[in-house]
Amino acid sequence: MRNYIRLVLFALASVPLILLLIWAMDEPLAELLHRHDAPLRPFFTGFMRVHDAVTDKLMPLWLWPLLLLLFAVARLRRWPHCTIWLVALLTMISSQGLRNLLAMYFNRPRPGQVFGNLAANADFWQLAGRFDAFPSGHAAGAAGLLLPWALRFSRARPWLLGWLGLVCLGRVVLGFHWLSDVVAGAALGLLLTCLWELATGWLRPRPVVAP
Repeated sequence: MRNYIRLVLFALASVPLILLLIWAMDEPLAELLHRHDAPLRPFFTGFMRVHDAVTDKLMPLWLWPLLLLLFAVARLRRWPHCTIWLVALLTMISSQGLRNLLAMYFNRPRPGQVFGNLAANADFWQLAGRFDAFPSGHAAGAAGLLLPWALRFSRARPWLLGWLGLVCLGRVVLGFHWLSDVVAGAALGLLLTCLWELATGWLRPRPVVAP
């Protein structure tokens, strides 16, 4: 559990980085990509279509009771990682719910909306219009979906983190989000994953001690 506490602190420590990205990197990078993204766009367009198709099938409402059932069965069978099903469910729900609330509060336009003159700039708390760029819903959702498994199973970690990285990069390249949006979304997913791991740790079966 100490590792999860360290990761909570790491996620909280990302706030200065996010502020630095907002101040120095977001708009220059978005402008650069807006002018020169043509070679990258086909790959990331195809990748995001695959990602959206997969996540749409993995996150319907009927899946929620199934995950609870899997948790209950795994705990009865005393599987050491039984709480992964519960953590995955709680992280998926909370990451999207909290992200939506934050996006409504910050009211930040997306790069495409700025370049399309639907908003004057990338500032937060726009006075006119309703926007939802910060934090990135795709980054938060992908982190909430993938990180519970990546943090538990080291063999799958490179693949899952690589997928998450491509999701974040794709949202920036395609002009749907500023760089700080996806960093904040991924940090939110990491924070919630670790908090739910800590909150449900007591539900893990204790190892049987031989007499």
